[in-house]
Amino acid sequence: MKKIIRAASVLLVLALLSFQLSAQQLESGLSEAWKALQEAGDMPALMNAGNKFNLIAAKWPEDRNANYYAAYARIQIAAKETDAKRKDQLLDEADKYVAVMNSIDAANDESLVLTAYAAFARFQVDPANRWRKYLEIMNENLEKAKKANADNPRIYYLEGIPVFNKPVLYGGGKKKAKPYFEKAKTLFAKQTAGSILKPYWGEKENEEYLVKCD
Repeated sequence: MKKIIRAASVLLVLALLSFQLSAQQLESGLSEAWKALQEAGDMPALMNAGNKFNLIAAKWPEDRNANYYAAYARIQIAAKETDAKRKDQLLDEADKYVAVMNSIDAANDESLVLTAYAAFARFQVDPANRWRKYLEIMNENLEKAKKANADNPRIYYLEGIPVFNKPVLYGGGKKKAKPYFEKAKTLFAKQTAGSILKPYWGEKENEEYLVKCD
């Protein structure tokens, strides 16, 4: 009986070590791909970084972070793409990862924010014809994210962009948008970039919008 217990204990320790190693490999891989994405200066480099995230998501298909970043990368690449048809193709790929991410944990505030971001990216491809559908999806998810974690700065950063771009005549403009970016800035200051597993994107872009608001 003691031998069985010892054997079971050894197997448990090995399983825990294997899990820890896998988690470390995931975080290391995501960090490397993230660095490549941030340093990418042209479309080939962006695609190369995006493909790194795709490979990670393929290796860890049931991990929320792996699918989160694969989706995020595709959204970022789509933003740099100039062809509308190709933008939508990239966002189709992003949506697949978003769907998997949400099947794992749809209630997570970062999942809700990224779902909103994906919808906003769709809107940006054709604002005149997509504003009603996709801005509604975006706003619904941002409201849910607030209930999950009102201190997530990406909520207010994303809320501010459509307001900034909306004509003053219709209640938009930089004066109306600035409070959103200011709130996001305050919350960004409280976050740390210690681990890729806790998203921290958006701060640089938020600062750029604040400059435009002055």
